[in-house]
Amino acid sequence: MAAQVLRKGQAIVWVPPRAIGERAFATEPVLLAMLPVAVSDKVGGAATPGGVPVTVFGSASTARYVRVSLDALPVLKTATLIFDARDVNLLQVAVPALSGARLQQALPNVVEELLLQDPQTCAYAIGPRVGNEGRRLVAAIDRGWLEFVIGAFERRGIAVQGAWPAQLALPVGAGGTALACLNDGLALRTGLLDGIGWGASPDPNFRAEAIVALLDSAGAPSAPFAASIPDAEPAAVAAGPDDAVVGLAARELPSEPPRLRRRLAVFVEDASWQTPVLKAASRAGFDADIRALPFPLPAPIDLLGARRGNAAGRWLADIDWRAWRVPAILGGASVAAALLGLNLNWGTLAQERAELKAQIERTFRQAFPNAQLVVDPLLQMQREVAVLRTRAGQPGPEDFVPMLSRFALALGGQAADSMASVEYREGRLRVRFQPGFYEARSVRDLLARDCQRQGLSLKFDGEREPTATVALLR
Repeated sequence: MAAQVLRKGQAIVWVPPRAIGERAFATEPVLLAMLPVAVSDKVGGAATPGGVPVTVFGSASTARYVRVSLDALPVLKTATLIFDARDVNLLQVAVPALSGARLQQALPNVVEELLLQDPQTCAYAIGPRVGNEGRRLVAAIDRGWLEFVIGAFERRGIAVQGAWPAQLALPVGAGGTALACLNDGLALRTGLLDGIGWGASPDPNFRAEAIVALLDSAGAPSAPFAASIPDAEPAAVAAGPDDAVVGLAARELPSEPPRLRRRLAVFVEDASWQTPVLKAASRAGFDADIRALPFPLPAPIDLLGARRGNAAGRWLADIDWRAWRVPAILGGASVAAALLGLNLNWGTLAQERAELKAQIERTFRQAFPNAQLVVDPLLQMQREVAVLRTRAGQPGPEDFVPMLSRFALALGGQAADSMASVEYREGRLRVRFQPGFYEARSVRDLLARDCQRQGLSLKFDGEREPTATVALLR
């Protein structure tokens, strides 16, 4: 494999599985980041239990893998994300002859029977065509997890250049098969457009059983070769002085004639995978070519293509509305209870209003039994009382003299000198003041308060106008 180069400000990050990442993504060292050597030395992380950064196969002189948390990542400009194979389901399905948003809308119905998860909660990336039957490669991943991971990097100013399934980022040989062991899990590539993820365990025995079960389930590897290869070269996995792992499981010459065995390239995170891989190779009958984690190859499908809409739309799509069902029900019940209470209160007030109106009308009819029609009993009462007062020769509160007397009491000692003219019309006084009186705003406010004490309302025509209207305060 030709050496590849990572420049300063670039990184390739293997994302942990969702079960681990959701609770420890930012603060715990669950990210396996490939950084330039000069940068990885400053970070201080390590992929091996002994604290030695793992050498990257194919580019040992330019990059290393280190274990870091998201908060501990150095300053980066761009990053390529490798999503765990257990979180990405690769499907080969016949898709309808649609494109763009219409195809994305149709995909959940197309793959519904192939997924255990609700297809509406998944994001789908469309890959190349498979065969001559009109089938396409479709990668399905939980939309919330995809947006969570990419958004976490984008919020730190890191541009995500690509998001690849781990099983399709592994380099393969002529047989098209490769196995990666990392993050207590397995990623198996069984072809150029096919692969699967599998869970493992920190226990070596369980890891060996998981590898055997995965290979049996996938029917891999498929490339046979002669078991006796005396000149095979080992591949170093860890850079520690006493921590080298032999790359070929079968190195002794057989005593019987050579027989065909299967060969599998196995990329491991650290030396703790050596024993499980060798045990699995012995049980499954294949030769394990153990190597360090590789420089990932560009996958034939990019999960960034599964993102839809703008940032605001993706933020809304990222919300799990099902988690808000109980709060929404409680909120709706609270609103319904509030509306019911308002309507009951309004009904009570309307009943009281009708009772008061009926009581006023009864009082009016008792006082004036000769009234033929009662439309507005309060206004009719005021008019009838004014008529009786006029017949008795008594002035009413809206007459000129009572209102002028009250206004004079509000003016105080300046009553005679401050007024230039007074006009009475329809129960109101139009007063014009002499120049120099009541021009300041504070003086006018004080006069208005004095009028209120006398049961009058005072309103000037304008800030600079010397005229004002005086009426009874109702």
